[in-house]
Amino acid sequence: LPDRTSESNTNTRRVDEEEEEIGYIQTLLLNTPAISSRNSSYQKIEVYDSDHFGKVFLLDDCLQLTERDAPHYNEMMAHVPVMEYLSSRVDNENQEPLEVLVLGGGDGYVVSELLKYPNIGSIDHVDLDGEVINMSKGHFPWAKSVWDNERVNQVVGDGAQFVKDQVNKGKNYHVIIQDASDPFYLKYDGSVVVLPSSVLYEEDHFRRMHKLLEAKRGVLMYQAETYNIPSNLKEIAKWRNLLRDIGFGRVRYGTIAISTYPTGQIGFFVSHTKLPIEDKVCHDTTSCNEIDSPDISLDWIDWTTLLQKFNSLDGDTQYYHPRIHRR
Repeated sequence: LPDRTSESNTNTRRVDEEEEEIGYIQTLLLNTPAISSRNSSYQKIEVYDSDHFGKVFLLDDCLQLTERDAPHYNEMMAHVPVMEYLSSRVDNENQEPLEVLVLGGGDGYVVSELLKYPNIGSIDHVDLDGEVINMSKGHFPWAKSVWDNERVNQVVGDGAQFVKDQVNKGKNYHVIIQDASDPFYLKYDGSVVVLPSSVLYEEDHFRRMHKLLEAKRGVLMYQAETYNIPSNLKEIAKWRNLLRDIGFGRVRYGTIAISTYPTGQIGFFVSHTKLPIEDKVCHDTTSCNEIDSPDISLDWIDWTTLLQKFNSLDGDTQYYHPRIHRR
């Protein structure tokens, strides 16, 4: 990776997020010295303070989150899939406790949001680097005791391997949330740099997640890059087709406004397994040739139920709201 950091003066550190493919750089000024810094077996882990964005979390000099806009990304990642499962017109009478798998997200924010649901029975949380979890516990309020909750099963290990193991055991989940880092980036010369998390974006891995969700008519949610970078946009199109080929339905790309991520936008894919037959029928106003077009009506969501679930959360949200979801 290119050098992303520089020192502007003795009290401030500049962290540059650079997208070589589009010639884009954005800079965040951090107060020095670091609040905490350590090296794990995998990466350098740092927490800084900043004047506007609060505490800032860095891994190998790359920004992971800031306290100010972390709710934007993490609340959407947690609440969109769970709300869709609970408010689906097919599944909303299902009262069994939900079993959720979270891959990545060692900062604990997504898990903390999931714990606001009284009807989530268990959360398997898998992250490769235990030191990321330990650092988060010590510096971010949402993470202080999240892994002490009896509903959370913390697993320090490889997410792709964990998924393989659960398939072999015949495990089933209602919701899977994959909060993974970028799988690749393009350099100035057009060459592709494949990153370690690429294994979480391979076809076999998606097929295994589908297997884990199929019996429960479950919902998959995962980080899916920004549409503002051409190579990312191509992958977004490929991922959509791949998900549909595997057997997912209601496959939709959603967008999140978040100022400290490159270009100020990041996206996600949310999709469902085992759709009812009525979702695949031609209606009077729809040509059979258009069945494969995206379902953006969301008329299969019971919005009254969704609002009830939202109002019964054990805690408030700062970014997610049913009105954002519906749009």
